[in-house]
Amino acid sequence: MKQQLLDMISGAGAPRTARQLSEALEAPLEEVQAALDALASEGVIAATRKGGWAIPRTIGLAAARVLFQRNGTPLAQPLEGGPAMQIAVQGAARCLPGDLVLVRPQGERCQLNAILRRGKDSFAAYVRIERKAPKGARRAEVKTVATAVPCDLRIPYDVVLTGDLSFVKNDQIALLKIERYPEMNRPIFASVLRVLGNEGSLAALMRAVAEDQGFATEVSEAVEAESAVMPEAVRPGDLVGREDLRDALTFTIDGATAKDFDDAVSIAPTERGWRLGVHIADVSHYVRPGTAIDRDAYARGTSLYLPGLTVPMLPECLSNDLCSLMPDVDRLALSLTMDIEHGKVVDHRLVKSVIHSHARLTYEAVNRMFEGGDADIAPEVREALMQMRELSHALRSRRQARGSIDFEINEPEFVLDEKGAPTEILLEPRGEAERIIEDFMLAANETVAALAKGVELPFVYRVHEEPDGDKLAALEAFLGSIDLYTRIGPSPHPGVLQGILEQVKDHPARDVIRRSLLRALKKARYCERPLGHYALALEDYCHFTSPIRRYPDLTVHRMLKHLIDGSLDAAGRWACRMHDIAADCSERESAAVSAERQADGIMTAAYMSTQIGRKFDGVVCSVTGWGLYVALPNGAEGLVHISGLDDYYEFDKARSRLVGEATGNVFALGDRVRVRVERVNVPLGEINFQLVPPRAEDAEGPEP
Repeated sequence: MKQQLLDMISGAGAPRTARQLSEALEAPLEEVQAALDALASEGVIAATRKGGWAIPRTIGLAAARVLFQRNGTPLAQPLEGGPAMQIAVQGAARCLPGDLVLVRPQGERCQLNAILRRGKDSFAAYVRIERKAPKGARRAEVKTVATAVPCDLRIPYDVVLTGDLSFVKNDQIALLKIERYPEMNRPIFASVLRVLGNEGSLAALMRAVAEDQGFATEVSEAVEAESAVMPEAVRPGDLVGREDLRDALTFTIDGATAKDFDDAVSIAPTERGWRLGVHIADVSHYVRPGTAIDRDAYARGTSLYLPGLTVPMLPECLSNDLCSLMPDVDRLALSLTMDIEHGKVVDHRLVKSVIHSHARLTYEAVNRMFEGGDADIAPEVREALMQMRELSHALRSRRQARGSIDFEINEPEFVLDEKGAPTEILLEPRGEAERIIEDFMLAANETVAALAKGVELPFVYRVHEEPDGDKLAALEAFLGSIDLYTRIGPSPHPGVLQGILEQVKDHPARDVIRRSLLRALKKARYCERPLGHYALALEDYCHFTSPIRRYPDLTVHRMLKHLIDGSLDAAGRWACRMHDIAADCSERESAAVSAERQADGIMTAAYMSTQIGRKFDGVVCSVTGWGLYVALPNGAEGLVHISGLDDYYEFDKARSRLVGEATGNVFALGDRVRVRVERVNVPLGEINFQLVPPRAEDAEGPEP
């Protein structure tokens, strides 16, 4: 009914009332009204002053998601795309980050029309409890005043605490539940749900980051109750209808600290190539739609990995045990076998299976083995790994010839002490082992997506649409500003962009260029339609290989099992839900990325706070009107404010550089500079540097 109503309203030349729509559909008015209210809450239709319904843009409105700048300025990001607009007039209501709103665009600004749906009902904050009394007051007149300061500084409103505060202490970080949203000059009224830790605790800050992005760090009683009755191992009845692959040499390769093993691999030579097995944990066997565990997993959308804190999508009894493909135990799986010749999948077979992993390998150990070092790996597994490396090279060569883009951006890894404080930041490049697993998972995801499209299965695809021409033009201009003149054009093949990355691999500003190129592309997202994947140069792609930690993969598994079982009618009943699942999962993925970036910034700042006064060699990674951002070899980035430079500098935006008025000195992207760590704000993740002159006698790395 929602789709029918949307089609009718979209095709109408004028707003339609609920009664008109009810009569046209020959449906009960109350059902039509409920569907209209649901569509309005999603921002796809809007009510007119005369009681009609219309598409927002036809009556001068736009649905948008609220963003906040760090200074508290609210912005509206239109759902249909385009630049964010500053919300100039809010009326009585006050927005919060993540709110879904209707706005009336007015150039670069907009006026708030309505708040359709709140983006959050809770947030983390620093508790402030004070005992105050008027001057000359008696002891009996002393009052306790409880307020809070949001950890998320984008929330610019005062907060007053209500309810039971007996379990809360001053200067603690707590999770608050919003009891009353801000209006006019009134503050937020909130109660305390639970304490996350003390104000100076990095562990508490990590929990606050997770909670602020909607990742609950504690499970509900309903989830605990369902977890308690989960079996401890695979049961005989679970094997009915499954192919027994327990004798096949199968193993996992993951990071040293991983516990949730989604995927295992196997390999066998064929006459003309290889038969690759990719075995993925059958989470859907245990997590059934509509259960508390399923609802909780959907709300998270993905597992969250922050330094020192993992918030799993599923309860640990599943993610780290019953579903995890641990060695030496039987586990349920979906097994995809692919016959591959010259890097191309020529045949495949997908079955429900039971497997028995024969080894739990780490990337580090496998990379040592490939490099000729010591590694405790059985001979038969070593032989399989050598075969896998050969197959991986064939798959990668074919992908590179197709024009797939490889950004090769290393993510920071923090070494933490027993108190959770960072003692080292590692930026380790991917090794051969990581690339093998990446190549195999890409092949599996592509194969499964093509299978689903071929039979028109209701599905969640991973899509990456072609980049916007204006952004590509801006990228071309930026490259020209740093003397890298290249023709990109409005619709380049992805191989053109990969060629740029190859061209600049030894450029001092290569990391800046990579990030600039990445920003020129659209964000990958989930979609119910197979729109292709631009960066991978693929027509079909999905996420199939990580159902323990990604809800889209779990949805894909459910649909594939309907296909395997021949129950396409049952699968068809899911078709109407695929759009919402894809959209919600995309939103949760974006929240996870934001949380991880914020947490990495906090941890980097925490580490650099121990380096105050030390000097480092760095590279200018960004130039703005207020100064230079300098990146260090350990991945830390900090600001050299323009007020700390030795001259009055003009910002040349076209060439991304600062030019000294008197000296003529120029600071541009890629310049190598030497800096001293001046100030650090850990909760904000901010680092400030001061330029110092290079000295030949300075040793490499930090100095006292």
